[in-house]
Amino acid sequence: MQLTFEGKTIDQLSIDLIRAYEPKEGYYLGFSGGKDSVVIYDLAVRSGVKFDAHYNVSPIDPPQIHQFIKEYYSKIQWDYHARGFFGKPFDKHGLPLRIQRWCCELIKEAGGKDRLKILGMRRAESNTRSKYKCYSENYHQLLPILNWSNTDVWQYIGEQSLAVCPLYSEGFTRIGCVLCPFTSKDEAKYQIAKFPKIATAWKAAAGRYIQARIERGNPTEFQTGEEYFNWWISRK
Repeated sequence: MQLTFEGKTIDQLSIDLIRAYEPKEGYYLGFSGGKDSVVIYDLAVRSGVKFDAHYNVSPIDPPQIHQFIKEYYSKIQWDYHARGFFGKPFDKHGLPLRIQRWCCELIKEAGGKDRLKILGMRRAESNTRSKYKCYSENYHQLLPILNWSNTDVWQYIGEQSLAVCPLYSEGFTRIGCVLCPFTSKDEAKYQIAKFPKIATAWKAAAGRYIQARIERGNPTEFQTGEEYFNWWISRK
């Protein structure tokens, strides 16, 4: 790993950070099954701190994520905060948008209330995350690899011989929710073909949402769920 101006490698600095903020009750570590969560899990283990790791089970995660966690991270706790995702929550909000991502709150951000969380977010991922701090008391979170680049992550994975989800070997650079609002039109088209069962669930929920609105007499520019779904994946 690369050396910093302090003469330490970046993984050593991350470990120091994890040790410095260790709460008495231990950390809540959010594990998504992606490459970044694999890294923070390994850093937490190497740090020797007390922590419990949780996967917030997502009905819109690729099935390969579930299989990977079961095979390589059997000690991680599976939490089911998103039960009924395509039911009442969807009926209330409809398809999530970039500026209205109710799905994140229900799936990714659930769990660990009033706990100090270790999360794998990095500045390199987005403009929003570029403004984050390594430690935030207000948000109860510690981001030990916030300043790591993609190259740093993959180098660490190689040096520590860590297993990663097989989707990476198929060309995926980031693994997350299927048909996330942040995917592009081309990515959405590819994901529909790659994960047809999840795409069908999205489309069916869209149909129920439009039908319910029509039955209640609520105005909508879409006549069918298919119109609504096609507009959504067009990313206009």
